[in-house]
Amino acid sequence: MENDNTNAGANPFNSAEAAQEPIDGVVQAQISEDLMSAYVAISRPLNGGIEVTVQDILSELELLGVKVELNREAIDSLVNLHQYNERVCVARGKAPINGTDGDIFYKYAQTSALQPKENEKGVMDYKDLGLVQNILAGTLIAELVDETEGEDGFDVLGILHKPMPGKPAKYLVGKGTVLSEDKLRITAEIDGNLRWHRDHFTVESTLVIAEDVGATTGNIDFIGDVLVKGMVQENFSVVSKKNILINGSATNAKIVAEGNIEIKMGSINSEVSAQGDVKIGFCESSKIDCVGDLSSSSFVACDVFCQGVASATSGKGIIVGGKMTCLKGIIVNTAGSESYTKTKMILGNGAILSEEKLALEKEEADLTEQIGKLVQLSDMLKDHKKKTGSLPPDREDMLSKAIRTKFKYSNDIKLIQKRIEEIDVSLLSAYNLQIEVRKSVWPGVAVKIGTTQIKIEHRSDRCRIYVNDAGDIDVKPITGPTG
Repeated sequence: MENDNTNAGANPFNSAEAAQEPIDGVVQAQISEDLMSAYVAISRPLNGGIEVTVQDILSELELLGVKVELNREAIDSLVNLHQYNERVCVARGKAPINGTDGDIFYKYAQTSALQPKENEKGVMDYKDLGLVQNILAGTLIAELVDETEGEDGFDVLGILHKPMPGKPAKYLVGKGTVLSEDKLRITAEIDGNLRWHRDHFTVESTLVIAEDVGATTGNIDFIGDVLVKGMVQENFSVVSKKNILINGSATNAKIVAEGNIEIKMGSINSEVSAQGDVKIGFCESSKIDCVGDLSSSSFVACDVFCQGVASATSGKGIIVGGKMTCLKGIIVNTAGSESYTKTKMILGNGAILSEEKLALEKEEADLTEQIGKLVQLSDMLKDHKKKTGSLPPDREDMLSKAIRTKFKYSNDIKLIQKRIEEIDVSLLSAYNLQIEVRKSVWPGVAVKIGTTQIKIEHRSDRCRIYVNDAGDIDVKPITGPTG
């Protein structure tokens, strides 16, 4: 009973009705470990507590040291839409953008391996192995791309972050190439052979073949000078837009140069053609064509056309068999042989010029005859026009055409006459041509100078063969010293 009395005055609802303290909303702001993002979360207020405001969030971020532009839209949404306990990114930094490395882009294959090339018909050419890659000065070999520095970045605290700059391209400017002023192009500095050497291109003005020209090299066709330290094997060719030097010999080969050619040993059954001079150790059964002078120790059964002076004065110094045509002169130790081998020696281009002159004279006569007919036609039409006062359109056109054609033919005749005069001067110059024989000339040798020719009937020693004042070919002894 006592206990009942004691509790009689107590309020049974005391704990439920006790007033709870209000709890305000709280801002929780956080910066990521890499300092590149700032996050905010807000809590729900309890028991009538105060809602978080935008200013509360801004103040908290300021306390954390966030100095970059804030995402105000995200912050407003947190507050206005009551996004409680949701972690939202409200600020971001900008990561630095690292620079890119420089690079080089080659326009030609970076290889020195030799392999047959495929021709236009899809057939592999085993004589073109790609040893020579002709290139002209100024041709683009490679393009360069500069490295970049990159772009700066920053974190949410406003601290600057520098990028890692790119590395420059690795390259070498090889011999015979040049780097442009803006350092963006590598071009050929000279005409030559473009060659990949380890890690860069070079351009060589002289192509050096350290071995024979044959199956291991293929044919050679080069824009510059060519030096062959060995020989040129059968059925292979060497072509150059400049000069060719062959230390060995050329056998059943083709050698062509726009400059000079020298074959130190000899030419056997080969074709040799040069726009300059030709010098060969010995020549046998070869066809030789040169614009300049020609020299060899011997010409045996060769077909020679030389626009300069041909000489065979070293070693045996013989010309025997075949045909030698020279426009300026021949100097030889021995012409022909004791066995009376048929040998033809021609000085000057008189025969060719004589044929040209005959053709021109015939053309002149034909044109003169045509002019006569045109004169008759035009005179007749003019008389008719004078009598009638006019001509029908077709006749008027015929008259005009006749007058124009007569004028053209007259000019053509003047050009023909000028060329005939030039030929006559050239034919007269044959009187200054001679063959100098320093030892012997043998029967079996036929000599033609200009349009005159003879056959040697008797051996003659130390003599010169020339056209005398009477226009005949003479063989006279040399009394003074020879050159």
